[in-house]
Amino acid sequence: MIPAYHRPASSAEAIQLKSKLGPGAVFLAGGTEVNNLHAPRPAALIDLAGLGLDKIETTAGGLRIGARVTFQQLIEHAAVPAFLKTAAHQMTNRNIRNVATVGGQLGANKSCADLIPALLVAEARVALTDREIPVEAFLAGAPELILAVIVPAGARTFGLAHQSRTASDISIVTAAASLTLDGDKLRQPLLAIGGVAPHVVRLHEVEKSLDGKPLPSPEQIESLIAAAVHPIDDVRGSAAYKRQIAAVLGARVLKAAANPSGSRKGAR
Repeated sequence: MIPAYHRPASSAEAIQLKSKLGPGAVFLAGGTEVNNLHAPRPAALIDLAGLGLDKIETTAGGLRIGARVTFQQLIEHAAVPAFLKTAAHQMTNRNIRNVATVGGQLGANKSCADLIPALLVAEARVALTDREIPVEAFLAGAPELILAVIVPAGARTFGLAHQSRTASDISIVTAAASLTLDGDKLRQPLLAIGGVAPHVVRLHEVEKSLDGKPLPSPEQIESLIAAAVHPIDDVRGSAAYKRQIAAVLGARVLKAAANPSGSRKGAR
């Protein structure tokens, strides 16, 4: 049982409550992490339901996705691009997608996150109460109250993939790539992998090695990725298994992004 529940009427009130209640208090969005039987019980909940963070809007800066927008809303909303819908579909099952939120996934910052790789390679930004920062910077920093995620429009092509034990299990490894093409050359390729570090990571050195060149063979890409990731053994697989899966999925999503006419964009 959680001892205290609060429902602020504004983001300023939510932040004040968090400061007053201390580290034992957590922000409540969809509740899939808070209600996880294996998660520590918080001392207090600060419910964000009254802050109007459940909207998807098209703005001059890009698609603005409120922190309390659910994964199922992403799938069903006409303005959401196909690659984000695909990433949202990777989240276990419909029951979870109905309540799991965009802000909740970012706030939890789990290694195996399904949506975060897509947000990273889309160069999305996190809207906080006083500023906007890149998703990558948010993942590396201290947790803050998330108001929205902003996904810029652009001409990049995408590839996404994931590996899970069952259709209703969380992902073991997730991968996403985006790039632009200049003839047969890759320009500014971005590659993000989940399940190989404490949180989802961009493989910057792999990106640099591919930039300005034609897509190498799958074997060459797999070798680059395998050398760049450092997973650990756990109940979902050995480090060697995750390294191999990350390499294969990484090569697969780069190929999908580099050949948008040959495969469905954002295909699983």
